[in-house]
Amino acid sequence: MSVTPKIAIVAITRPGAITGQKLLSQMPDSQLYVPSKLIAGVHISGQVNPFTEPLSEKLSKLFQIYDGLVLFMALGAAIRLLAPCLKDKRTDPAVVVVDDKGKFAVSALSGHKGGANELCHQVAEILGGQAVITTASDVLGTLSLDLLGKEWGWQIENEQNLTKASAALLNGEPVAIFQDAGEEEWW
Repeated sequence: MSVTPKIAIVAITRPGAITGQKLLSQMPDSQLYVPSKLIAGVHISGQVNPFTEPLSEKLSKLFQIYDGLVLFMALGAAIRLLAPCLKDKRTDPAVVVVDDKGKFAVSALSGHKGGANELCHQVAEILGGQAVITTASDVLGTLSLDLLGKEWGWQIENEQNLTKASAALLNGEPVAIFQDAGEEEWW
């Protein structure tokens, strides 16, 4: 049985908060965070968490405790605000950045392993927008080696060569995969 990831939805404008509320109503185990000053000017039903601290501080805290962040703000702003928090794609949470109207959802961080690509598709579907995925294996329709066997609980023993093997696969070079146990019908 899989556990639903915890998602923080953060909106910094009134239009973003209204669009974020649509997500909140359709995404179990999510929480909506908005600056306190927006609460008075917007009718938002459901669980809303107002905050007064600077946005950079709030995002830093949320980055540490949530599996995914959906940020209603400009992509550049999200990158600058989250830059001090980044460690690596194996531990960072999924981050999806969405415009205030929900037209575009951009998978910004931890695309495959962290689940941002999947979250991005979910957000775009709920909002009736377009998912923007730039991960090469998704765009080219190839196998994502870092997700190989994930649904069966497989683990990659040595991740040191994963980047090289992924690059080879994307560039059409031969890649060998050795499997000595587990699901035989994986591909």
